[in-house]
Order: sequence, then C-alpha cells, then structure tokens
Amino acid sequence: MNILTKSDSEILNIAEPIWDDIVKGANGKNWDLFSKHMPETDQTDEAKQDVENQWEQVPLLTSLTDKKEFVGILRRKDSVLVLWRQWSSKEDGEFLGTLNLQSINSEVKSIGMFIS
Repeated sequence: MNILTKSDSEILNIAEPIWDDIVKGANGKNWDLFSKHMPETDQTDEAKQDVENQWEQVPLLTSLTDKKEFVGILRRKDSVLVLWRQWSSKEDGEFLGTLNLQSINSEVKSIGMFIS
C-alpha cells in the first residue's frame, strides 16, 4: 500500500488506530504497544531505553487523553504527517500531536511521533 496515493479520509482511517495504540502504549508505559506500528529496524533496545527515559522525564507523554481533534494532513516526498489537537489529563492546554507515516514494504509504518 502506498500511503501517498491515499485520500485524506483513507489516511485518517489508517492513522487513527495507530495513534490510539501509541497513546495507549505511552500512557501505560507499554513499549510493545507503543512500538507496534514502527518498522522493525526502529524497535531497538536503544530506542526502547530512550522512550522509557522520556516517559519518566516528561509527564505529558504518559498523560494523553483519548480526546483528540483531527487538524490536517501534510504530504511530503515519501511520507505523510497526520496532525491532531491533543489533550492531557495532567497538563493544561492543547498540544499538537504529529504522526509521521511511511509505506515500507507495502505496509504503513509509524516513522515518528511527536507531541508539542
């Protein structure tokens, strides 16, 4: 599947369950669920350690709510960014959730996730 040829609604249908797994994985500090949609090459012990350190140091990353609001999709050369307005159960305000998706070996994978 080539993510770049999909419509916005098709991309959103692909992205939502991935984002939900990432949020649930982060909130539960569950690396397996958090990294479920990452390419195998990114599921390293070093990456796991880095993410676990971030979970300990940045409370926002483990307090994301189920509430999110779709903002838009940005297409890049070889990936798409799916943007959500995201909320936290511990931090006041609204945050921007960004999910970077890429087609790898005919599968859509998460190659980056950011909250700011």
